[in-house]
Amino acid sequence: MAPIIVTARIVCKSKEARETVLSAFHKIIEFTQPHEPEVLRYVVTLPVDDTTGTVLYMIEEYASPAANDAHIATPPVHALIQLFTTGDVLAKAPEVHICPIIANNASYPVPSLSSSPAVVLAHFGYKPGTLPHALEGWKAVVEYVSKEEYWTRGYTVGEDKEGESVRTVEVYESWEFLEKVHVKSEAVRRNEAHNGRDRTGVHGAVRVRTVDGFLGRDEGERGKL
Repeated sequence: MAPIIVTARIVCKSKEARETVLSAFHKIIEFTQPHEPEVLRYVVTLPVDDTTGTVLYMIEEYASPAANDAHIATPPVHALIQLFTTGDVLAKAPEVHICPIIANNASYPVPSLSSSPAVVLAHFGYKPGTLPHALEGWKAVVEYVSKEEYWTRGYTVGEDKEGESVRTVEVYESWEFLEKVHVKSEAVRRNEAHNGRDRTGVHGAVRVRTVDGFLGRDEGERGKL
């Protein structure tokens, strides 16, 4: 089965509540990294523009939907679910998107959190019936960055069929590289030409910084822990 990418936006009631949630996610990471080889990526991030101090974003990649199901059944995730339902920490229900991965470029060795990578979570809506055509353009972007952009350290494209949209998780060596090189690249221009007319205008992007977890597994780790 195809790997999946999961992204979530979580809004907490207060700064203190977010610290409690971050602590719960840290316990999950302590369990997941050594024990769940099919959890390929698990990252806690905060908005670069962190004006409220109450929002966090999760990025999770699984080798299959079954790996996601197995992860949800683990004790630390059960504890998180209990915190969410009875701990009075959430301002509203988390916004979660689970998408099959259509194209993916991962760099090896995997970037460390200490390198402060620039991470973007984005989505683009498309007119009914045009999503398959749009995805071809996004696949070409991934192919381009894998060959031409060493400092694009990760680029994942997910298909959100329910939302008629494409969701991306993009990891760059720096914000300067993103702004001065990637957004001006031939691949971006071609993608806009390929499917720009089919976009609905519903789109968004958030810049985030990594604070906990792991951005991937080196090739020798994948599925072998």
